[in-house]
Amino acid sequence: MAGTTKTRSWILLVAIWVALVGALLVWFTFMNKPGGGSPSWVIGLIVSWLPFLVLMGFWLWISRRSYRTSSGTSWVDLYEQQVAESQRTNALLERIATALEKPSAG
Repeated sequence: MAGTTKTRSWILLVAIWVALVGALLVWFTFMNKPGGGSPSWVIGLIVSWLPFLVLMGFWLWISRRSYRTSSGTSWVDLYEQQVAESQRTNALLERIATALEKPSAG
């Protein structure tokens, strides 16, 4: 399972890189066309939105990757384990306090 996720992450990263390089090649091709002229609105749209889309894709990739810890458990599971441990500790402390409040037989 972890290998599949790692493979998907690399495939996504390579796909984003290929898309970025392809868009830049198209942009440079149209900018350097003979006769000058202004680039078409499609090229302008690609050039203006591509960095934003790449940034959003990278952010989603990082956020999905960091959802799990290195041990494979999610942050929510770790938090629930911490809450359960705190409840056990509180119960033990209450038992100690009760034992200390009882008058000693003596």
